[in-house]
Amino acid sequence: MSTPRVFIIRHGETEWSLNGRHTGTTELPLTANGEKRIRATGQALVGNDRLIVPSQIAHVYVSPRKRAQKTLELLDLGCRDALPWQEQQPSEERNIRTDAKVQIDDNIREWDYGDYEGLTSATIREQREKNGEGSWDIWRDGCPGGEYVKSTIQ
Repeated sequence: MSTPRVFIIRHGETEWSLNGRHTGTTELPLTANGEKRIRATGQALVGNDRLIVPSQIAHVYVSPRKRAQKTLELLDLGCRDALPWQEQQPSEERNIRTDAKVQIDDNIREWDYGDYEGLTSATIREQREKNGEGSWDIWRDGCPGGEYVKSTIQ
């Protein structure tokens, strides 16, 4: 029996990730380049002779964010069942490579940046300085109108 492994894959590139803007709850599509890079990553990492062997995948958890779901689709794991956000599997010939169930799990969704959503760290620091709030560290200060470390560990 092989040793269990966990793979954590972040979503592909979006316009905001390109320019350093914090993205949590905002639904942004992957860029064309982001899609291309995820397809290439799938070809490089997924396969019977690759790091991620689809037939050995037991379960897949995915964020409810559309960019994360699109990333999973583009990795082309070859899931037998329709993905939870799809009405049905495409009718054309499919390359089924895994029986793993895919589950949308809110516990792995992206951080809620609240008032800082769409802003860069530099902009947040400038705003805080202007308001006399001092430096900003997400782990110490959290995000007004969004999440704080305490809320993520409950």
